[in-house]
Amino acid sequence: MRKKYDIDDILEKGEELLRQQGYNNTGIEDILKACGIPKGSFYNFFKSKEDFGVKALDHYGDKQYEFVSSILINPNLSPLQRLKQFYNTVIGVNVSEDCKYGCLVGNLSQEMGGINDNIGLAADRNFKRIIKLIEACVAEAQEAGEVRNDFPAGELADYLHTSFYGALVRSKAGQNPQPFTHFSKMAFEFLEIK
Repeated sequence: MRKKYDIDDILEKGEELLRQQGYNNTGIEDILKACGIPKGSFYNFFKSKEDFGVKALDHYGDKQYEFVSSILINPNLSPLQRLKQFYNTVIGVNVSEDCKYGCLVGNLSQEMGGINDNIGLAADRNFKRIIKLIEACVAEAQEAGEVRNDFPAGELADYLHTSFYGALVRSKAGQNPQPFTHFSKMAFEFLEIK
């Protein structure tokens, strides 16, 4: 009897390889080995390595969307507290990994976004989904008088998340969490109404 393979298991293991090794340093053979699948089974699910990369980004993005939603819509915290908790949680994950691996969406957008349209579009699509969640929380914080309202919520959300990704890149480059400290201090000082 032939063994059945599950696309979610393949994406789960493969996306972790991509997050840790990068797109160019991860070959199909690496994915096959990590997943324990034959090459033919890989091509039953994916047309190419690029197709795998796009699907891995969306699979990872779906999980991130659920994770971010769970924090940013928590009714037990104020909107500003939710924003801080979200970034502190993500910073904590990165620090626990010695600032080595970062986020798959950020990693592939940096590595491939400018040279592969399909991967770049998939990364951008997943960034935008998260920024929309942040925008809704920022808008709530503005209504609650916690966050400045002289900029639209969408612009503040984009600024906040883009700044965070700058800190993420810097922390990875130096394998040092100090950029996160600067991000948290400066970003929330800029946003918060005292």
